[in-house]
Amino acid sequence: MSGGDNITDAIIADSAGGELGDAIQASRRKKRQRHSAFEPAYPAGQCSNCGTKLIGPVCHSCGQTAETFHRPIWDLVLDVLDGLFGLEGRLWRTLPPLMFQPGKLTRRYLSGTRARYVMPFRLYLTASVLFFLAVFAIDSFQDNPDSAILSPDARAAMDAAVAEIPLDELDQELADQGIPEAQRAAIAEQLGRGSEVVAGVEETDEERAAREAVSADELKQAIREALLRDRTAQGDTGSGADAGENGSGSLDSDAVGDAVDEGLADVPLEVRERLADQADRIIDDGGASIATSMQVWAPRLMFVLLPIYALLLAITHFYKRGYFFYDHLVVSLHFHSVLFFGFILVLGLGAIIGSAPAGMAFVVWANYYLYRLHRVVYRHGRFSSLLRTVFLDCLYGIILFVGMMILLLIGILSV
Repeated sequence: MSGGDNITDAIIADSAGGELGDAIQASRRKKRQRHSAFEPAYPAGQCSNCGTKLIGPVCHSCGQTAETFHRPIWDLVLDVLDGLFGLEGRLWRTLPPLMFQPGKLTRRYLSGTRARYVMPFRLYLTASVLFFLAVFAIDSFQDNPDSAILSPDARAAMDAAVAEIPLDELDQELADQGIPEAQRAAIAEQLGRGSEVVAGVEETDEERAAREAVSADELKQAIREALLRDRTAQGDTGSGADAGENGSGSLDSDAVGDAVDEGLADVPLEVRERLADQADRIIDDGGASIATSMQVWAPRLMFVLLPIYALLLAITHFYKRGYFFYDHLVVSLHFHSVLFFGFILVLGLGAIIGSAPAGMAFVVWANYYLYRLHRVVYRHGRFSSLLRTVFLDCLYGIILFVGMMILLLIGILSV
């Protein structure tokens, strides 16, 4: 959408041109007007807001469009979709140069060519919404836990291989290594059952639930003993103390406790008690609550990272005049939009060529894109652009790691 007259072009030339451009384009569609009981404040041909005589579809005095909303609701829905996704052309004029001509769209936008493209912030919102919808949709299609892990042919091959194991020699070797007799007997029993242990064909739903409950209790007990070691020494570990005294925990809570002492030595006891309670809730629901909480906070974290990345760009250009924080923020918005759209492509390609090759290709493309951003937008040389790309990769990688730790902590505390 490039505007139909000089007044319109003048109105939409600034950064708000995208919003007015959508309204102008929408107003040009033929709509069925309906009689309304609410009469406009001014006669036809004048702006309903300020009374200025209209020359085009937008008032050149106050900027309000000559649009009426007294029409079928479906037309209004189409306007909303058009405003969100730019269905009448702006999105499709934006995506190709954004994805396949690194830096070209950003340079054009910062040079004043804006009305024909989707605004950077709206583009980022569209990309992030589509990305998180895709991620959440994939998470909802998990493998059925009740399905057999091994195919019939794989189980037959495993049973044949297990049958050739000399159990007497194996038991003697384990005994020579100091393995207790009870553990050797358990190993022999598992080998005797063959693939049935892996496939779980002899395990009923009740048995599986009981086994998982025991494993969960052991994990909760180990975490509680590690976090509350000072209380454990006094014989007061809460509801899970009996399990620890009976020695049923399969985890080494002492080793975990040593790590906790190094990281949480100065954390008050009340905070560690809360962490232990939160861990119990997370284990009870299989981590679903923390996953849900992280899904809620992940888009907010990414939104916070936008100005942080723009600040990093500003720091690397502090000595150059003529670059403002707004310019760096537009670069950040475009770059993160490319990352989100690229992630969506990786999710699709991963199902075809595998996640590892698709992820590696995306990493290479993202770094090349950042390199080209410095070359095209900021007009840096090859060596300077390469150094800035490596520097931003390292620094932003650290920031992303810290952000993920904060996201995990928020997810734990908000369960």
